[in-house]
This record gives sequence, structure tokens and C-alpha cells, in this order.
Amino acid sequence: MIFKNHKKIILLFSLLLISSLFLGGIVNAATKEVVIQTPPIPAALPLLRMQAEGELDNFMNLNIKISPDHQRAISLISKNDIDFMVTGVNVGAKIYNKGLGVNMVNVNTWAIDYLLTNNFKANEWSDLKGKTLSLPLKGGPLDFLARYLLEQNGIDPEEVNLVYRPLPNGAKYFMSGQVDSIILPEPLVSVSLAKSKKANLSLDIQKEWGKLHDGDERIPFVGLFVSEKFANEYTGLVDIIAGKYKQNVKYYNNNPEEAVKDAAKYFDIPAPIMKNAWSRVNLNIYSDNETKELVDTYFNEILEMYPEMIGGNLPDEEFYH
Repeated sequence: MIFKNHKKIILLFSLLLISSLFLGGIVNAATKEVVIQTPPIPAALPLLRMQAEGELDNFMNLNIKISPDHQRAISLISKNDIDFMVTGVNVGAKIYNKGLGVNMVNVNTWAIDYLLTNNFKANEWSDLKGKTLSLPLKGGPLDFLARYLLEQNGIDPEEVNLVYRPLPNGAKYFMSGQVDSIILPEPLVSVSLAKSKKANLSLDIQKEWGKLHDGDERIPFVGLFVSEKFANEYTGLVDIIAGKYKQNVKYYNNNPEEAVKDAAKYFDIPAPIMKNAWSRVNLNIYSDNETKELVDTYFNEILEMYPEMIGGNLPDEEFYH
């Protein structure tokens, strides 16, 4: 009897020891600060909700930094001063191909860009002949899409006066009537339409893309990226963040009024304007296989025109977390 009790004591002690070690691991994980930099765009909302709701408090200390400075984010993640960043899918591919250790956790934004025109309505791309079209960056995604869609619709881009002004200044030039047209992302689209009575929403860039891709209007614009070092050391935490991100995307799609409320709060944009903006955004997480297929389609088109935009070639399988 004494022997049996002794065995029970040893077993209980062992279980307590294992539990303490397990709990210790959780405590250690909880003290890990995870820093994510994101611009003030719809893709930031799932992350901001994670932080506000304390959804990851048992696993990590989440620190979300809102900044539109993509170049600074690249610099910080290269030095492991931040762990994640939200940026253009092409930007992530380019720095990966250049040897900076990042992995793509997800693609989250598939519709966000629209053509606005000043004091006229463009029903087709030929209506831009002889007009000025403002774009934020030569060799960037909107420059690629403008040139690609013009060419695919039989228009030589040289027939359109392409001008380059970074955002948000480009939008201000447009609203002041200094350019005829502009391609903008939301919520700048809705802000411009609200502030300028002469502004017209002429073409949906996603629909124009879909006409050339069997009706599929999804363009992989924005993704969440993690440093390779962090992903190697904390794979479980990356998976937790990815899972929670997906849950919050679903939450916002099921509760658009909450998305509008949170975006208005975090981005300092009036709720009525943000309501219009949200209706024109496709924030979604698709399956890994479907995402890769859509990304490859987009990248292959880019390679034909601006290969340097993604670093010269398709990223290999290690690019995808």
C-alpha cells in the first residue's frame, strides 16, 4: 500500500513538473514583444483588432506601429527591429529576391484601386487619350496596371500624358483640378469623391483586370510579411497571428459596420466616407494554393513589363510561409 502511494506521489510530482515547464513556455512566449508595422490601410484593421481585444495576450505582447513609410519598414525588418510588415505583394517579392529574409504570411487585399476622372466620365481607356493621368510611382503597381490595361485595350501609353506624384499629394493635385485623371486606392478614392464635386469614379481597376483574366477580378495587392529570422525561431507564433488575422478578416466581412467604425477611428476618416470606401475593398484570405496561383498570374504579367518590380523573377517556394 505504501509502495502504491509512493508511485502515486512520483506520478503526481512528474505531472506537476511537466505542467510547470509547459506553463513556463507560455509565460516566456507572453513576454515576447512582437512588432508589426503597417500603413493606415484596410489590411491593418485585423491586426489592430487583435491588439485592441487582447486576443494574443496569452501568447505575446503585440505592438502595432502605423506608418505609411514602406522604405523604413523594409529597413527595420532587414535589421530585425520589427518582426512583421504590411506592404505591397510586389515589394515583398522584390526584397525577397534581393536576399532580404522575409516570408509572405498571407495576401489580404484583392480590390482597392479605381480610376477617377476630373469633370468628365471615362467609359473606356481610349477616353484618356490626350489627357493627363496621375500615378504615384513610376515602375510601381499602379503604373504597371495603368500601362498594362491601356496596352491590352489597344492604347499606346504614350498617347496618355502620364505624370507621377506620390500619394497623398497626387490626390490633392487631382482634387484641385490640375490633372485630368488619377488611379487611387481606397480610402483615398472615397475621400476624393467627397471633397471634389467634379470627380467621377470612371473605371474599376479590378473589373478591368477581370475582363482579361477569365472574369477573375482579384489582384493580389497587399500582404503580411514576417522576417525569416522570426519565422524560424517562432513558427508557432507566426501561425497564431496568421490564424487570428484570418478570423478577424471574416469578422469584419460579417460585420461591415464594425470595420467602418474601427477604420474611422484609426485612420481619422469620417464614417460616411469610410462606409463608401469599405464597400469597394475586397479584404479576404484565400487558400494557399489559390493565393499562389493568383500571385503567379499577377507576377508573370509584371515580368513582361517591369521585371525589376518583383526583383527580376518569380520568388521560389521558400517565399511562402
